[in-house]
Amino acid sequence: ETSIIIRAFNEERWLPEVLAALDRQKYRDFEVLLVDSGSVDRTRDIAAAHGARIVRLRSEDFTFGHSLNVGIREARGQFMAIVSAHAIPADEHWLEKLVAPLRDANTAMVYGGQRGHEISKFAECRDFERMFPAVRHEVDPERPFANNANSAVTRSLWEQHQFDEGLPGLEDIEWAKYWMKAGRKVIYEPEACIIHVHNETW
Repeated sequence: ETSIIIRAFNEERWLPEVLAALDRQKYRDFEVLLVDSGSVDRTRDIAAAHGARIVRLRSEDFTFGHSLNVGIREARGQFMAIVSAHAIPADEHWLEKLVAPLRDANTAMVYGGQRGHEISKFAECRDFERMFPAVRHEVDPERPFANNANSAVTRSLWEQHQFDEGLPGLEDIEWAKYWMKAGRKVIYEPEACIIHVHNETW
C-alpha cells in the first residue's frame, strides 16, 4: 500500500537508525526506496543490506523535487511516505499515523511532527517546537505549509501534479499549495513524529 521514499547523500551516520526504526513499524504494508544522489560513503550498501531498493541520481542533477519524482516513478505503492535519511521515526506507529489521513479522498498530503535530537542546537529545537506544535490541524490555504522531511502524498495526485523540479527548495509547500487551491486538504499530524538530526557547524 505504501512506498517509503528516502532521499540521501552520504548518510551512513544516521541511515542505520532510520532503517531500524522502519523495521519496528507496526504497519507492515510498505516497501523502501532509497534515492541516492551520488553518495561516496556506505549509504547504498547500508540501504541494500536492509532490503531497500536503490534508485541512483547524479549529484549534478539533484533538486529536492527531482529526486522525489525519480523515486516515486519507481515506487509501487498507493501512498508515498517521504522521509529524510537523517530523520528517525520516533516510534513504531509513525508510518501508520502518517498515511492514515490519506484514506480520506479529500486529503492530498500529510506532514508529521518533528523534534530535535540530543545533539541538536537549542535554537533548532525551539524552531521545531514553533513549527511543529502538539495539536493536529488542517492547514489553512491562506498560510500554506508542509515539510518533506516527514510527509506523505497520494500517488494518484502526484501523477496529476509532480513536485516542481526547478525549485531549489520548498517543493513541499508548492505541492501543498497547488492542491489546497484545488480544494483538497493538507493535514498536520503531530503523532507521526520524527527526530530530525542536523549536525552542521555554525
